[in-house]
Amino acid sequence: MHPNNRYGNPHNFPELANVVPALKDHFVKTPDGRTSLDFAHPDAVRLLNKALLLKDYNLKYWDIPAGNLCPGVPGRLDYIHVIADLLAEDVVADRGRSTGAKKQTKEQGKPKGPAPIGLDIGTGASLIYPILGVKEYGYRFVATDVEDASLKVAGAIAKINPALTKSILLRKQEKRTAIFHNVIFPNETFAFTMCNPPFFDSPEEAENAARTKWAKLGRADSPTVLNFGGKGSELWTKGGEAAFLRHMINESVDYAEQVGWFTTLVSKKGYLNIADIEFGRLRITDYKVINIGQGGKKRRILAWRF
Repeated sequence: MHPNNRYGNPHNFPELANVVPALKDHFVKTPDGRTSLDFAHPDAVRLLNKALLLKDYNLKYWDIPAGNLCPGVPGRLDYIHVIADLLAEDVVADRGRSTGAKKQTKEQGKPKGPAPIGLDIGTGASLIYPILGVKEYGYRFVATDVEDASLKVAGAIAKINPALTKSILLRKQEKRTAIFHNVIFPNETFAFTMCNPPFFDSPEEAENAARTKWAKLGRADSPTVLNFGGKGSELWTKGGEAAFLRHMINESVDYAEQVGWFTTLVSKKGYLNIADIEFGRLRITDYKVINIGQGGKKRRILAWRF
């Protein structure tokens, strides 16, 4: 976990239940007698993230419809801190000092002057990255999605929370096969882009992944749904994550002068080989891989620029 992540310590579930009482319905006892949560249940995951956002980010309202993708706040916060590191390194480089590999403090990552603007590809109903970016660092966002229903929910969250309304612009991606095309306008510039790509090639592949996951956890009788939810374009796309990553890198070339850092989550280490091939073919030489996550759940962020 990133050193600036506020969730480095275990959650205080009874305290969070004071914010969202329904969370108590999903409490379980660990073998050593501690209160924990039934993380296998999608509602438990949704309510936990709701409690974290209301308590720690002073939101007046946050919720998403059942079944929508509910990305965990702590993990998504790691991504925001990595963005801050990238932007802070740029500031250091502009001042003629060595960037090195040292992590920046949270204060160093906060913008001086005009707030950096980020592009969130596939923001979903949760609006999670813009919320965390606005609240942690004062960033501004254009947040895109292909689904009208997701944009409607995300828009309601932004409207009810004034600090979000003035910092987030929602934009429909009208073409499902496009990523940056149609949502980056001429003369528009972004300090960074970010994305949590769809993992699977089909609904069947998503179901099989859920079934395998529950079997490994000794919960073979659980329904074939993922505990973080997700449906439609949130989880699958033709060709899966590998094709999506290849497409993203190729489209990024068209916006080389309009974006500082292009970034995306990459779920499997093997997919980085695809990135290496595309970077070589397109002569992109400035890129890096940043590992994030904790415990058995490891992810990586791929970042590149021109």
